Amino acid sequence: MEHECSVIALAGTPKAGKTTIFNGLTGMCRYTGSWWGDRGTPGRGTYTYCGQTYMLLDMPGAYSLPPAPFPDSGSRENRDSFLGSQQPDVIAVVADATRLELGLHLLKQVLGMDTGTRDADNIPVILCVNFCDEALRTGLVIDYNLLEDVLQIPVIPCCARRRSHLDDIKAAIHYAAKPGNRKAFCYDCLDFSPKKLAAECICASSDTDGARRVLLDLLLTGPVTGKIILLFLLAGVLHLTMIAAGFPSRLLWEALSRLELSLDRAMTYLGAAPWLTGCLVHGGFRALSWTAAIMLPPLAVFLFFFTLLEDLGFLPRASMGMDPVFGKCGACGGQCVTMALGLGCNAAGVACCRSIQSPKERTIAVPTNSMIPCCGRFPVFIMLIPLFFAAGPVDSLTGSLSCALLFSILLLAAVYLSMGISWLLSKTLLKGLPSAFTLELPPYRKMHITRSALRSLLNRTMVFTGRAVRAAVPAGIIVWFLANLFYTGPSAGLVSFHRPAADVPSLLNAFTGMLDPAAVLLGMDGAILAAFILSFPAGELFLPILIMAYLEGGPLGGILGGSLDAGGSAFSLYQLLVSQGWTWITAICTLVFTFLHWPCLTTCQAVARETDSLKWAGTAICIATIPGILICMGIALYGHMVLGI
Repeated sequence: MEHECSVIALAGTPKAGKTTIFNGLTGMCRYTGSWWGDRGTPGRGTYTYCGQTYMLLDMPGAYSLPPAPFPDSGSRENRDSFLGSQQPDVIAVVADATRLELGLHLLKQVLGMDTGTRDADNIPVILCVNFCDEALRTGLVIDYNLLEDVLQIPVIPCCARRRSHLDDIKAAIHYAAKPGNRKAFCYDCLDFSPKKLAAECICASSDTDGARRVLLDLLLTGPVTGKIILLFLLAGVLHLTMIAAGFPSRLLWEALSRLELSLDRAMTYLGAAPWLTGCLVHGGFRALSWTAAIMLPPLAVFLFFFTLLEDLGFLPRASMGMDPVFGKCGACGGQCVTMALGLGCNAAGVACCRSIQSPKERTIAVPTNSMIPCCGRFPVFIMLIPLFFAAGPVDSLTGSLSCALLFSILLLAAVYLSMGISWLLSKTLLKGLPSAFTLELPPYRKMHITRSALRSLLNRTMVFTGRAVRAAVPAGIIVWFLANLFYTGPSAGLVSFHRPAADVPSLLNAFTGMLDPAAVLLGMDGAILAAFILSFPAGELFLPILIMAYLEGGPLGGILGGSLDAGGSAFSLYQLLVSQGWTWITAICTLVFTFLHWPCLTTCQAVARETDSLKWAGTAICIATIPGILICMGIALYGHMVLGI
């Protein structure tokens, strides 16, 4: 009798295409790519085949089974550590055809598990050999019949993105899941050698691209060439991000501004109270519009290039080439990739730290990742650098190059500071012997621009943008209320939307005034410091909160609408900042503190989750904020004592 819902565990090595098969079978869009960090818990999805419903579990990628919890325990404990509380009806192991030996190592361990959980029968296991088309393209001809004869289990050659091959996998799972076929899976072949079997199954090899791949590896992982290529690629990505993000940001802002006017008219037509229209439209929706317009385009552009580099196989080689540099500060080369990913989102960079095998190096990488500026902070640089330091507007060649140069200098300074903090942690809180850094270099993949664009947009950009937008609405409402509420005293109900006297500040002005003494020591003012504090849920909120504070909740469209291009509105923004007492010292301190201040709420939660400790979340806040405070105080003191500013 068949189970109402059969459970299928999908296991495999990292980058073998396991999650792609999971998405193809279930129709879901689970994250792919090992550099984004395995989720730690299996993904769940269902599909139906021949009237039978199957629950598919996407297990975290692994090269081998995790060790048993007790030294003297057997394979059953290894099984329980691997499967957790799950009791699958079938285990499907996914192997990469271009790296068959690695998949066979994992398969041998899975076959050797003491899996007797029902009727003293083993859990059926099938082998899916993915990237069979790529193996043929590289000259690898695999004898799948020999592989099936030796292993005595179903072997399915497949390409995870082909529907016909996914149907073959469904058919093999359907056959293995039938109770009457379970006894056919008798694992009497566990004495095979994965290395020898992989060599015997490769009938022919005409790897004409071998020399070219070796040359590329020497260049990308070389002690000098690897660092130069990495720096040029990073600078190029930043430059292209600044150029490509300006025009769509302006179009998106204009569209959302027109929608805001329509909502305002609709609320007025419906007879809504002015305070309700103000907080919802001029507060919540306006903050949402600005956050989406200023964050979505640069984030989408940056993550597209990052995903493209990931798919090409560049990121593991970059981490291998940077390992000697990071090794001198007690870290490992994997931290280079987590920091690069942190440029897109610090929370994603923290999750990516799971790919670092050593517990010590992983613990070092988690809190220091928050020192790398994410895309949520990019708008501050795109706005302030052209206004105060660059040679032209950001959408011109001169302006974009100067912005990218200045941005790169600040970024390199943040990286070196992060490496210094890593060295300090390795000598104090995490003192111990460094571990060896080992990393598998995946094969080079063909460039699929459309596929990379869709994957980065749907699986990554929209997730991070959605998080920021969800935080923007309540933050905008709070700022609007603070800017439009005045203290009237106990006799008049304490607060009112009408100013009782000319000298009575709004609650927002009172809050910024309270922060002024501390902000002056940092070379800023109370409104800037208040914007940093109120943007704690999402760093993308800093600029809209700052300008709303300066305008006391007044209209933003005339200032912000054109500040995304080189027009006169950018000059209006410059005039607004100068009228509030901004100097180039203020701009420098704001840029430095944008780099070095407490991470956002999501990143703090990610640090606490990855380390299972609130202590390290607090450590991440301190190691990022304390250097920022000290540097800003030094710049402010220099400007006051030496320059008289």
